[in-house]
Amino acid sequence: MVDKRFRRPSALKHGGFSKTVLFPWEDVEEFEALQRSLQDEWKPSGALEEDAVFTILTCIWRKRRIRDKRNLDTLAALQEREVEDLTAQPLPFFDTNLEKNNYSMSNRPASDVRDRVSQLLGFSSSLYGRLDGRFLDLSIGMLGEEFSTHLKQEVPKENYSTTPEWVQAIKREVDEVLLQRVRAEMASPVNLAAKAAAFITTDRIIEDLVLEERLDAMIDRTIRRLAQGKMMKQVAGLTTDYPERAPSVPLKIVGPKKKRAKPKTK
Repeated sequence: MVDKRFRRPSALKHGGFSKTVLFPWEDVEEFEALQRSLQDEWKPSGALEEDAVFTILTCIWRKRRIRDKRNLDTLAALQEREVEDLTAQPLPFFDTNLEKNNYSMSNRPASDVRDRVSQLLGFSSSLYGRLDGRFLDLSIGMLGEEFSTHLKQEVPKENYSTTPEWVQAIKREVDEVLLQRVRAEMASPVNLAAKAAAFITTDRIIEDLVLEERLDAMIDRTIRRLAQGKMMKQVAGLTTDYPERAPSVPLKIVGPKKKRAKPKTK
């Protein structure tokens, strides 16, 4: 049985309490600027004070690391959900349904249909030259009001003399116009904010707050230890951080002046 005292899941998970002070990708200049600022603020004298200031430094840096990691987690989650939709391509145009089905079976996508991009990809991949016109009308109507209205306005059936020409024009409009438009909307601030809100759950927020509270508690204890050490040195006269007192001057006690006796008159 593993002793719980030697478990380090939090250090490996978020880096907030890891022993590594600075990771290779972190900004060395920013870290050194924070270090100089704390040195100027506390002016540590001796090994104990230096250690206390260094503890404060690492705790503040790890708080920043937790926030940076959460930002990276959010960005990675957004990109992971979009990478397939941004890279997937519609099927080529085939003359017969048999050719289309053979190609689809040999190039089957790894994930299920999920959103509007996948809807357009699936519709485009279902088109082939000898497709029945009535079936295409039905398929366009199933795309929803936005897409079906666009296709009926931009690629009307009556503008083409044959059904295969119309089918090919529909596919070209979907691939070159509608897909590009939907993918551009995926990068809009409103869409990204909605996905970020879905990823940053209450549990994740509470987890970050708990970690920051632990680091704040370490900082508070270290500051008290540092302040107490400086005060003890000051009381004992072992520190030069504070201005020396002016040398004491012997106190002269001046009493009331004696009155001179008046000469007696004869």
